[in-house]
Amino acid sequence: MKDSLSLFNNHPNIWRAREQPANTSRFALGIHTLDEALHGGIPSAGVVSIACTTGIGEVSLFQQVISQQRKHKLRVFINPPAHVCAPWLTTQGIDISQVLIITPDNDADALWAAEQCLKSAACHCVLLWSKTMAAKTARRLQVAATHNDALCLLFSLASKKPSSLPVSLELSLKAHEANLTVDILKQRQGWPVHNLSVPFSWTPDNHAIQWAIKNNKRKVHSLHSVS
Repeated sequence: MKDSLSLFNNHPNIWRAREQPANTSRFALGIHTLDEALHGGIPSAGVVSIACTTGIGEVSLFQQVISQQRKHKLRVFINPPAHVCAPWLTTQGIDISQVLIITPDNDADALWAAEQCLKSAACHCVLLWSKTMAAKTARRLQVAATHNDALCLLFSLASKKPSSLPVSLELSLKAHEANLTVDILKQRQGWPVHNLSVPFSWTPDNHAIQWAIKNNKRKVHSLHSVS
């Protein structure tokens, strides 16, 4: 019995609450309260599931992660619900020649494209919008991402309950006045944390509007798009 218990305790997927989280490579979001609750940020590889309503600033929340300088690595947007703004990417210091937009005909093709991108080892991050996600498919994306040092940001419709998907991190976002309310529904080697209020304005201020007017007067190179 003692030997069996020892084998159980030594399993790499077992985490005991009294232990500190493992020293996993992470990307900080640049928001102190959120990074602290996430033990330094989101994992640099694997799938991060984000349940939210579209258009509340969900992509901008990860702008520091997306703009991480990883030489010759692609940022891939798959099935985005709106136009991906090239000027915004440029202001984040992202070389738009390293940005690829894929607009598949259906969810199945979107999931297939995401897996191939993650397996290619050519991507820094894949941003995927999906209406359906089976546990088996999520596992394939998780394995492809972790094995190839890539990050997959999986955006789906808002949910109040954690899913059973085998992902590295599961978040829920909700807009509230000039803030985002963030729930950490599930994180590996850590506890759920609820009702984290993040000051966040998804409405452009005057400076942003003036910048957009000024810079959109000149020609902006189009992003690479694949249908």
